[in-house]
Amino acid sequence: MDQYLPLLPEIVFTILFLIYFVIGLFIKNRYITGIMVMTISLITSFILFSDYGTAFNNMFVADNLSQGLKLVFLLSLFLCTLISLRYEKIKNEIFYEYSLLMLLSTLAMMLIVSSKDFIPLFLSVEFMSLCVYLLSGFVLSDLKSNEASLKYYVLGSFASAIFLFGIAAIYGVTGTTTFYSIANFLKNNSDITIYHYMGTMAIITALAFKAGCAPFHQWSPDVYEGAPTTITAFMSVSPKAAAVGALGRIVFEAFSGNVQLWLAPLVFIAILTMATGNILALRQNNIKRLLAYSSIAHAGYVMLAVIACSQEGLNSIVFYMMVYAFMNIGAFAVVLALPEGEKIEGYRGISNFNLSLALCMLAFLFSLSGIPPFGGFIAKFLVFKSVIHSGYIWVALVGIIFSILSAYYYLRIAVKMFFLNAQQQIQFEYLIPSNLKVAIALNAAVILITGIIPNVIM
Repeated sequence: MDQYLPLLPEIVFTILFLIYFVIGLFIKNRYITGIMVMTISLITSFILFSDYGTAFNNMFVADNLSQGLKLVFLLSLFLCTLISLRYEKIKNEIFYEYSLLMLLSTLAMMLIVSSKDFIPLFLSVEFMSLCVYLLSGFVLSDLKSNEASLKYYVLGSFASAIFLFGIAAIYGVTGTTTFYSIANFLKNNSDITIYHYMGTMAIITALAFKAGCAPFHQWSPDVYEGAPTTITAFMSVSPKAAAVGALGRIVFEAFSGNVQLWLAPLVFIAILTMATGNILALRQNNIKRLLAYSSIAHAGYVMLAVIACSQEGLNSIVFYMMVYAFMNIGAFAVVLALPEGEKIEGYRGISNFNLSLALCMLAFLFSLSGIPPFGGFIAKFLVFKSVIHSGYIWVALVGIIFSILSAYYYLRIAVKMFFLNAQQQIQFEYLIPSNLKVAIALNAAVILITGIIPNVIM
């Protein structure tokens, strides 16, 4: 029985999900439904760090990387459900199904980051993808949402096929799909063939697509803009963290002894991702698209921690994605709170009407751009430090340059909030729902605390 203890969070989550699945059918109140989902998230979070170890012949693991990222998924589920409670685009009659898909995708992501074998990893990635495809097109009456879902599904299917091809190629040359056995095989067989390169490249390509990295990012801005805002917030954090976490584990545990297989492609992808995300974000006038390109840039930063290929790098992935979840979902909560939150022009002069909201948004923007004393600064510092400790100083310098560049488009919004007058008189203090006020205040407090006392989550 002890061998199943590392699976305890997944088992508890599944049992609670099944209870919700049955009881939720008879509950027509979205607030009660949402509270049930948030309760499932909190209960599972409390038992995440109770037992570490492996299960199923070393195919499943509960370690610092997996449990840390699971906490990111569960907190994202909690926060995105919180900001969804009064989101009008998700109608009352479909809120139950919406929550079901959020729960199922979270369970899939928990399995992804615990997989130490390509077969369960592939199945978990597909499980997650199917849920996210449906979520992105959840509002059937919205043509943009439908287009986003179809586009994501078609491109995601190509990525899945490429992933499967890569796994087959690696299995063909090593005779195994387990990370530990692959590492042993490569250690004892120094001959690297074209099939090793093809397999590794295909796996990197597929997971880079899931993380929204360039040059496989084309789906990201359209899907983020077309999907309902609460789902965009969820997609911008959790699937990205799952893909980067899986890639970090593969590189660290299966291919760490054969740097030539992955180093050059990953450095190319990381730099191109930072460049693409930051440069294209400069010209955006829609904040959802801006945050979409921003998320591409952040995928590039966190990819640097994968390149570090060290325990320090893996720890920095967990910290980065934890802070990113709070600052990004907080920014999306502000988008929902404003009457014209999706337009950057809609932020003109809001400090004159609601100073606390403007200050919270300023904190999110400062944190996203990596300005102290917020958590985003510590997150980027840890990532760059891990890359420098691994000897790739010039790669870290490139990342720092792009991070400085990103300050321009974040601070552009800050200037509109504090130094420009609103085009029309807007009194929206009383319009902000209480769930959004709680979410915004909570996220702002966490990124401030993690910036001042980072040991809280390290």
